[in-house]
Amino acid sequence: NKLRRYAKEHNSIKKALLLSISFKNTNELIKMTTVDMQMLKHYVTAQDHLQFSGLAEGTVSLLISHSNLQQQWPEIRVDLHTTIGSLKERLYHHGGTAPGFQKLVLKTGSGNLVRELADDSKMLGFYGVQSGMEIHIVDLDPHSYSKDGGLENVNLVKKFEMSDDEYAKRENSLRNYKKKMREKDPYWTFLPENRREPKPHYKDNLPGPESVKDIKIGCRCEVQPGARRGVVAWVGEGEEGYLLPGYWVGVNLDEPLGRNDGSIKSKKYFSCSMKHGAFVRPDKVIVGDFPELELDLESDSDEEYAL
Repeated sequence: NKLRRYAKEHNSIKKALLLSISFKNTNELIKMTTVDMQMLKHYVTAQDHLQFSGLAEGTVSLLISHSNLQQQWPEIRVDLHTTIGSLKERLYHHGGTAPGFQKLVLKTGSGNLVRELADDSKMLGFYGVQSGMEIHIVDLDPHSYSKDGGLENVNLVKKFEMSDDEYAKRENSLRNYKKKMREKDPYWTFLPENRREPKPHYKDNLPGPESVKDIKIGCRCEVQPGARRGVVAWVGEGEEGYLLPGYWVGVNLDEPLGRNDGSIKSKKYFSCSMKHGAFVRPDKVIVGDFPELELDLESDSDEEYAL
């Protein structure tokens, strides 16, 4: 959070990066970065002296570490009137080492040894413990579960393994359940939203001669999509290499809303102007009274377009 506030309030790191573009001298850039990092360090540590100011009188905040564990417990609050024996009872619930096998060592915040907390009857304040110090638990139990990573190294845990053949023999397994459901429904899935049924193959639904029985060459028509109007110019079945199988309708459109001039590749099916030709499936063609649309320009007056 301090870093975020620093970035918002001072934004000096961003400024240093932007200014570095214009710096030709590498030494200037290094100098700028160094000053900026010093400002950042000062901002982050400016209130470190107030870290323990909110503690109750006679209470200290300590870092607890363990000889067999990588895990640490920061800012553990302890009353200075707590005896070493009572503290060991409390630390047993953190590190798992029985009080009788604990040796407590007091260190400074930087990790330097101060002294051993050897007398269980003495209070914590007797040893001059202060906030920010570290109490290190040395586990003396030769059979400790935490020894050699016993509580943290997951690679030491023996994993249950089962061969594929053994798993296949289980009747109530997830695999057998899936197999039974797939026998009833080949497209069954555990989650209904993941169900994927194959779409019918296009060859099973190709338009046949009956689809064009009412479509004759020369008829006016309307083509979808777009309600494009034109004249039926060709009706026939697709050929390999030109049109896909099934029946098609070639339309000479009134407006240049098509894709060709009545040709597919090098084969000419009908003649029309470029972009006036379209080949569509019969279900996209409606034959009827669809006269060519004309723009009524005569009704427009200059007044209608006057500014």
